[in-house]
This record gives sequence, C-alpha cells and structure tokens, in this order.
Amino acid sequence: MKAILLTAGFGSRLRPLTDVLPKCLLPINGRPLLEYWFSMLSNAGVTPILMNLHYLPQIMKDWVQLTEYAQDVTMVYEEFLLGTGGTLLQNRDFVGDEPVMLIHADNLCYTDITAYIDAHNNRPTGAEVTMMTFETSTPKTCGIVEIDSLGIVQAFHEKVINPPGNLANAAVYIIEPEIMDFLASLNKSFIDFSTGVLPAYMGKIHTWQNNSYHRDIGNIDSYLAAQIEYLQTAMACDKENAWSLLCQRNSDKLSGEIMTALSSALNAEVINSSELTNHSEQNLTTGNKMIIIHCLDTKNHLQSLLRYVEIERIERSNVIVFFKKVPFNFSSQKLYGETGLRSLALYSSEN
Repeated sequence: MKAILLTAGFGSRLRPLTDVLPKCLLPINGRPLLEYWFSMLSNAGVTPILMNLHYLPQIMKDWVQLTEYAQDVTMVYEEFLLGTGGTLLQNRDFVGDEPVMLIHADNLCYTDITAYIDAHNNRPTGAEVTMMTFETSTPKTCGIVEIDSLGIVQAFHEKVINPPGNLANAAVYIIEPEIMDFLASLNKSFIDFSTGVLPAYMGKIHTWQNNSYHRDIGNIDSYLAAQIEYLQTAMACDKENAWSLLCQRNSDKLSGEIMTALSSALNAEVINSSELTNHSEQNLTTGNKMIIIHCLDTKNHLQSLLRYVEIERIERSNVIVFFKKVPFNFSSQKLYGETGLRSLALYSSEN
C-alpha cells in the first residue's frame, strides 16, 4: 500500500517554534516527528511514500535526502496549499488504482499499521474509507464521530463546543481510488477533506480505533506533554542518524533559536546549567515564572541541576530542561518519571 503524508502546513498554533522548524520536524526524544511515521510505515511495508511540501521546504528536503527512506519518498512542492482533498486529487497518478493511506503527519502516533490495513481489507460492504479514530481527552478541539454497531460513521462534529462523545478522527485514512472521481467532480483545486469530502460519505466511512497512542500536537502544551507520554523511539537510522547530521551542521544556531522560541512561548527565563549557582532562589521562584535550563551534559550537568532544584526548592513543574544533544534512545518520559522534570531534546547522537 502507498501512503501520502501531508507535511505542508504552517503549524500556526505552535508558533514561534514553527518559525524555526516545520511542525513535522519538531523533535520528540531527539528525533523529528516525521521519522516516527517513516519508521512505522516502513516496518509495515507501506511504500512508496509521497510528501507534499510548502512551508520551509528546504530543510524538509535536506533531511529526507539524508535518511535511509529517501529512495522510497517522493516530495512534491505546492506553490499554494491545496487542502487535504486537493493534494490527494493533484497526485492522482501516484495513487493509481490502489487504496492509499492518507496521513496528517503533524500528529504523533503509534499503532499497529498492519492491523489497520487488515481492518480496511475486511471493512463492511459499501465502505470506501477507513478512518483511524482514538479517544481524546479534549473532544472540543477534535473532529468527533458517531458510529453505528458496525463501526460506520453516522455523524461528524468538527471542533464543536459540546460534542456528543470523545471518539475522535485521527486524520489518518485508507481511501479507495474511486473517491478520486468524486474529488474531480467538485471542479476545485482547494478541497477541504473534513468539510468538503467526509460529509458526502456519511454511511460509507468505516472506523478502526487506535488503542495505542495518538496525539494532536496542536499547541506548545500538547507538544511538551507528548515528550513525556511517548515511549517509542525511532530506531531506524541509528548508525547514520540523518537528523543528527543535519542538526550538527548548524546546531548552535538552531538550538539557540529553539530555546528563544520556547522561552517566548512560555514567557520563560533561559539559564545555562553551568550558571545555576549564580542565580538566587528569589530570581528563580518568584510567582509562576517558567525556567528553561539549557543542560549541556546529560550526565554531569543533569546531576548538578537536580541538586540545585532540590536545594532551592524550585517547583519542578515550572522547569523545562533543554538538551541540544542526547544519547540514542533518550526518553523524556523516563527522565520525567525519575526526576519530575519535563524536557526537550533537539537531536540524538552516538558521539
């Protein structure tokens, strides 16, 4: 099965972080979000992959071309955003006469892709789409679906104040090629999938629930929460980590820009871990002031940071630890469990 990864968006709700990096390249555990999708799809045999580009396309190209997935990935540039349906129609030749997986790749996901494909292959008669769903804790920020006993969508509520439930659209679909004819019949270049396509297919959309992990990374808080929720690590490319190679070319500038953007978003003070002893308790604990501590060494500096937090009785919920570089398989979740400190790592490296 082929896949189309939608990666062209501006990530406006995550600014100013997305002024520095496209949302799909924001790091989770020192690896870009998009690498988790590549790894998961590759492991399930879902190839080739097409990506649409628009916002900050050069860094996306630079990274993809360094990865081991490059030979299986086609990148197409959209001068003007086409919407989900418009991108699908624009790449009709890529889809051909086979089902295609259509993915909003700026969401963080972990699931059994093979089971998802099997569910589509065994969908009820008449269904032309299989939509991945998940249970959300913030239903008013999602598209909520109502389904019947067969798992067929009967109603769809896009980001309403009081939705009837918490079963949400994960914005991951498996689509039969016949839908292309419907898209073409609209005679539009820009086609919004949620408002222009899904309503026309009520009663023809099968659902499959992701019970593992799915998060819409819609704002800074959800991005930081994802760091401590997501246990999986992107294991591919460990010998030649493409993201590490790209970051090391310009790591000081990039890490500085990320810290500046994060401090702006959180109204936080940035402190180097080597300078902690020069800050008084009053400076660090007044009110609910957020602190971003740039930890230069994941071993020695982290230990001194923990001692300082303990001595100064700093609220750990007000601390974000920023690492420019961490070892392979670094886990923000593990660090949080051991110390109560949230963290963000730009890249991982064996060096």
